Amino acid sequence: MSISDLRSIKKKRAADSLRFEEAGIDAIDAAILRELCADARIPRAELSRRVGLSAPSVADRVRRLEDVGIITGYNARIDPARLGYGLTILIRARPLPGKMKNMIEAIQETPQIVACDRVSGEDCFVARAHVRDVAEMEAVIDRIVPFGATNSSIVQSSPVEERLVEL
Repeated sequence: MSISDLRSIKKKRAADSLRFEEAGIDAIDAAILRELCADARIPRAELSRRVGLSAPSVADRVRRLEDVGIITGYNARIDPARLGYGLTILIRARPLPGKMKNMIEAIQETPQIVACDRVSGEDCFVARAHVRDVAEMEAVIDRIVPFGATNSSIVQSSPVEERLVEL
């Protein structure tokens, strides 16, 4: 290994260390987060083995990550298609003047909408919904349209599943 390789490794470690410090985590915390994102049901003993700490130490770290709000919950991943929701749609919405509150309420009260982000740009919202068919898609959109303009797309596939941000 050359001196430049060693310097490069040292710089990367320093950058990683700084990034972890900014988030209030260290390399072991990052390893714990990666393991929990891969399998939130991993037994603490196995998690301890994988990150090289005792079970009580891992439990303390997980509790701290929860307390500071880095870990906000543990979820099961459900396949909506297996429950009969054959279409996933993205709805971009832009409220009419004075109709922002109404549009937000309509989005919140529509059970097929499983996520919604307020975004910058021409549209104000991007919502994700699961519906059984095109008729149900139309009904979901019809709940929002009285309060502004919408533009919808059917999700064909998801080449990048939801994942952990780089630590």
